[in-house]
Amino acid sequence: MRQYFFLLLLLLCGICPGQGATNGQSTQITVSPALQQGESLSATPNITVVPTPLSTAGKQIITVEVKNEPAPPAPPQFKVALFVQNHSVQPEYQQYMNACTDLLSSALTNLGLMVINPANVVGTTQNRTPEGEPMPEASVTGMTALLGADYYITAALRRVTSKKTGLQPQTTFTRLVMGMTLSIAAGNSGAIFASQDVVTESPPQSAQMLANNLEDVFHNLLEETVHAGAEWLMQKIVSRQSIPVAEVPQVTAIFACNVPGAFLEIDGVALGTISEAVVQIRIAEGLHKMRVAYPYFLPFEMQAVFREGSRFDVNLEMSPEGYARWKDRESFLTVQQRILDAGASVDYARRAMADGNLEFLKKSHFRWDGALQTLSVIPENLPAIIYGPIGTTQSQ
Repeated sequence: MRQYFFLLLLLLCGICPGQGATNGQSTQITVSPALQQGESLSATPNITVVPTPLSTAGKQIITVEVKNEPAPPAPPQFKVALFVQNHSVQPEYQQYMNACTDLLSSALTNLGLMVINPANVVGTTQNRTPEGEPMPEASVTGMTALLGADYYITAALRRVTSKKTGLQPQTTFTRLVMGMTLSIAAGNSGAIFASQDVVTESPPQSAQMLANNLEDVFHNLLEETVHAGAEWLMQKIVSRQSIPVAEVPQVTAIFACNVPGAFLEIDGVALGTISEAVVQIRIAEGLHKMRVAYPYFLPFEMQAVFREGSRFDVNLEMSPEGYARWKDRESFLTVQQRILDAGASVDYARRAMADGNLEFLKKSHFRWDGALQTLSVIPENLPAIIYGPIGTTQSQ
């Protein structure tokens, strides 16, 4: 809390026919501890008033007012999810996308935003679905909600072209031109409320200069484009601070799967495994894309509107590779359940199932050592195979 010090002399006069202050004396007001120009008062300042002496009988009125004014609240720090894409026709510029993401993240962070790069979140691949396809807009919106971001920003590198001037090769100079499209959308609805094309040019370069310094010229151009874009993004976000944005309600969704330990992904974000009979998660209400997968089984994918209490019972079918190795799903699930019944976790079961085959595991016994955190697979007339807690495997 800041305190401002106001002195108001309402009346300083001698009420009599004589003269007022003599010998150039004046009223003195001091504050302890001492104040410098522009400083704030302490919580309990000591104010001393030494009035001007009057030469004759009279009256002095001195009023000292201390006014407390609260400091303005700090502006809220917004959280943004950043998606960077290469929409240019030149695939050779794909290698610069990570640098573009890092530059834009740094610039926005220095301007006061909290930046989330979905590529750094476990189980996600930036701008890509699990199959490697470009991430659809609905998935971007869903991932933004899962990450708890207020806004999501997309930055698309559209083109990198060159402008040449001069008629002779010796006198020809080239300018690189970079175009980047930026857009900002509300994190809860996906509605884009601002978009901008940022175009920058490099200084003119001779053919020799460009050949020797092409990478440096491109990086400088990328930095200039990113910083110009970051300033524009920040301006748009700050101007929108006063606009209230309704929060998306969180709902509980229920998942079950016939294969224990199946991986669950929502909008490209890995949420864990369905190890129990029923798993509950909290998620933003609305449209999401779910994916459930397990080795040797066909992945299950579906887009659905999530409401409070939505339940999804997933029945995975064995893949052709799984049928070739395990003959049928029931045998696979039976062996897996025997490993789980021995006390091992689904991670250990998954490792043993990946290494073994149906006939080998059907004729084996399983022993779980809780103290050592090891799973022993004991086949008939063969040495035991022991799975350790950190991915180690050994035979006895």
